[in-house]
Parts: sequence; C-alpha cells; structure tokens
Amino acid sequence: MTHRAALLRSALCLTTAKPRPSPTLFCFPGLESAPWHDASKFEWVKHLEAHREVITSEFLALKKQREASDAAAHGASDYKVYDKEHQLHQGQWDWLSYVTQGRRQAGFAVQCPRTVEILDNIPGFMADLPFAYAFFSVLKPETSRTVEILENIPGFMADLPFACAFFSVLKPDSSIKAHSAPCNIRLRCHFPLLVPDGCGIRVGDETRQWEEGKALVLDDAFDHEVWHDGKKGDRVLLLFDFWHPDLVQGEREAITDMFKEAKDKGWLKDYE
Repeated sequence: MTHRAALLRSALCLTTAKPRPSPTLFCFPGLESAPWHDASKFEWVKHLEAHREVITSEFLALKKQREASDAAAHGASDYKVYDKEHQLHQGQWDWLSYVTQGRRQAGFAVQCPRTVEILDNIPGFMADLPFAYAFFSVLKPETSRTVEILENIPGFMADLPFACAFFSVLKPDSSIKAHSAPCNIRLRCHFPLLVPDGCGIRVGDETRQWEEGKALVLDDAFDHEVWHDGKKGDRVLLLFDFWHPDLVQGEREAITDMFKEAKDKGWLKDYE
C-alpha cells in the first residue's frame, strides 16, 4: 500500500495528466471537449474580424464619455465584483456590458447597434442564461454600430444566466487567477481590440498571446487564467459567449427552461 501511494504521488502522474474541463455547477455529457477551438471553423469569425475598426471606435467613444462623466469617479466598470471574486483579481479589470447574467442592457442596444447586430447574428450567441454576459454600457450615439454588429451573430447567447458579452479591460500589472466556468454548455470568444506588450492567457496546459483583430475561441470550463504584466496601455477585448455547437436546438431550449426555473426558485443565488 505504501509503494502504491508513492507511485500515485510521483512526478510522472502529475505531468502526464490530460487537462479536463471542471465546470463548477453543470456538466452536459458527450460534448466535444478541448481547451482551445479552431476559430477558423466558425464562419462568423471572418465577419467579426472585418469589423474590428468599427467595434474599436465604439469602445473608444464609450471610454471617452465615461472619462468625462460622473461614472468615472466610480471607475469605468459597470459590473459589481463580489467579495469571493476579489480573491481571483489582482489589479483592475473593468467590464462594459451588453449582456450580464442573461440580462440585456437596453441602453447598449439602442446606442451600439452595429456591435449588437454582429453579436446577435453569431450562431448560438448566448444571452438568456443566468451565466450569460455581453458588456458595453454608458454609450454615445457613435457606439450604435457595435450593437448592430452583435445582433447579426446568429445564435448569440444572451438570455441565459451564464452568458456574457462585454468589453473586457485589463489594466497594466493586473491578473485574474486560475478558475473555471460554472458550465460546459458554452464556448467563449475573445476578440482582441487593443493588446499591449506583456499580456497572455492560459487555458488548460496551453498558453497563448492575443493578437489585435484575431479571434480566439476557448472553453472556459477548463482551468484558465489571464495576465497583463506590462506597464503601459489597457488590454481590451470584446468578450462573448455562444452555445456549444454540439448542442441541438431542442437541447438548448430545455437547458434554458431548466435554468430559468432554477433562477425563479432562487436556486442560483450564488451565481447572481
């Protein structure tokens, strides 16, 4: 027995293990599972990448307005960071939201139609679950094209509590510690708008660097972390969730109904 225990604790066992998804709440069996997915296999990625300048200009217009408004006194972020989440964050991480916890922000859609058009036309765009997010708020008329872009992504996930869509701003000398998503029913797209030196992301056992205008698709049910070790400039992404492509429409509807009922009954308070 002693010999067996020593083997299980050996370096061989620790270094040859294959990374596996570890969702904290809900795992749907049988889905293709990989830390990184080939972005080129999703047809909508080309359309998204072709509109980087439009989306970036809307973000910059929003940032300019926030810096000139009373909101600047409270920081640019419109997302409340809870105590348990502070344990993951070092430095400053701001969210500017279109969808947060499955709730669309009406002002974002009105003033950012181009970005929303693109997102809402992405197949599987996730927005109706309590884990759904899409960030970009406090908008000016100049940012209306962003909403339009988002809305044109077929299947954009926006009505689930686990779905997100937002501008993610990571300040210099900031990081988010390793963690995993609550579920494996979504994939997440990182669309880099501004990427200074010193930034990176690890998902599973593979580390990558963002490249401006080049989308990355990942499964955040795997252990992952991000960092900005640089000293100048914000790292800015348009970040959003979409349904795992292996889930058919009937399964998506059943999952949505299940989580809506769970939320109505107060079973998801730890995720709100």
